[in-house]
Amino acid sequence: SGQRNVLHVAAVFVNNFTNYMFSVGNEICEENNIPFEILHPLIQETAKKIIEIEPDIAQTGPAIRKDVQTIDRHLEILKNDSQKQLYKMLTKAIQSKYGKEL
Repeated sequence: SGQRNVLHVAAVFVNNFTNYMFSVGNEICEENNIPFEILHPLIQETAKKIIEIEPDIAQTGPAIRKDVQTIDRHLEILKNDSQKQLYKMLTKAIQSKYGKEL
């Protein structure tokens, strides 16, 4: 049915794409000799928060804060071009959604 297809698309965003982000985060940790497990509490907190409040309210980070210095510092840290492009794309998407584009 149409509703089932829509639900599947939403599920891809909240599950498959999220898992890909975890994979990218894991790569960044590995590239810098940092154990990914350090991020486990943050991952758990984020998943719990999203059940308790709406995603738009839960959104945090340098993109929504319009924190140009942190964004620039993060882009300097990222050496992998695909990670850098993904960071830029997601930052722009967050800023566009919340009306804080730089």
